[in-house]
Amino acid sequence: MDIWQFATNQEGLPKAPEGFTEGSPRAISLGYFDGVHAGHRIILEKLIYEAQKRSLPPVIHTFSDTPISKLVSGEDTHRGDLTTLKERCYFFSRVGAAETTLFPFNDRIAHMEPEDFFHKYLVEKLGAKVLIAGDDYRFGRGQSGDMKLLKSLCDPLGIEVFSVKPLCFEGRKVSSGWIRDLVSAGDIRTANRLLGYPISYQGVVEEGKKLGRTLGFPTANVRITDGKIIPRYGVYASLLSTDSGTFPSVTSIGLRPTVNSTDPNPLSETTIIDCDTNLYGKNIRVHLLHFLRPEFKFPNVEALRDQVNRDMAEVRHYHEHHAADYTIMLPGVL
Repeated sequence: MDIWQFATNQEGLPKAPEGFTEGSPRAISLGYFDGVHAGHRIILEKLIYEAQKRSLPPVIHTFSDTPISKLVSGEDTHRGDLTTLKERCYFFSRVGAAETTLFPFNDRIAHMEPEDFFHKYLVEKLGAKVLIAGDDYRFGRGQSGDMKLLKSLCDPLGIEVFSVKPLCFEGRKVSSGWIRDLVSAGDIRTANRLLGYPISYQGVVEEGKKLGRTLGFPTANVRITDGKIIPRYGVYASLLSTDSGTFPSVTSIGLRPTVNSTDPNPLSETTIIDCDTNLYGKNIRVHLLHFLRPEFKFPNVEALRDQVNRDMAEVRHYHEHHAADYTIMLPGVL
């Protein structure tokens, strides 16, 4: 898959990168696609199907920066994305997209009239012949453009438009915002069901104070990527993936109040069940599966050790009885 990162010109408007063929006929899906959740994948599957029918390249148009509409929803400030840009692009390639066009999101884009955005970019630059989006898709200044307007703009030009109905779960529309709420609340099992895969956090293992090793539970410590949503502080059943395989594990995410009073940044600490291996400096990914308990401040290290022993026993039991629940979700995920 080709990834085209559009820069901005002197006026702050998107400028095509070198090598991108402007105006070439394309079938395009529109959206931010945070999480590339189960509902998003219905849109992307529709894109691939309609593109193949017409011998057009399937292209995903999205933004490299979080749109204003995603930063604030009502009075709720956006807490971070479910997926990084790199992770989103990985999923796009997995579904079979030929190209992904990444526009910067800035004030000039935010204040463009929907008609201008349609003609200047979707038609002239991207060469849209087929457009596919969820039926709640909005574009242009103040989100004033909707699917009805998009269809009225496309019809005179012979551009086909497909509106995809939302996927619902237990009577509620699956959305990135709902999944972010679930992750923040620690309802990881429901979040994973809506995503269609376990949410995960990736990074290089850093060397810490090695307190876990002195307690008998060596941990792989990873900082959560800036801009990615931070789950509810607490302890989780998890899986740890390295270049040598995927292992049942337990993960604690939070500020470590029992042993830390100076570092204000949350840390992900993961211990592989019944395995002691040195992961310092290695790139790992931790998949969260199930929330066990919130983060506590214990009176002393001994009380912390006792609780970690109980956590390990509970997580071991979880993995023994739920392996089939998550192994079917793992093929093809990050």
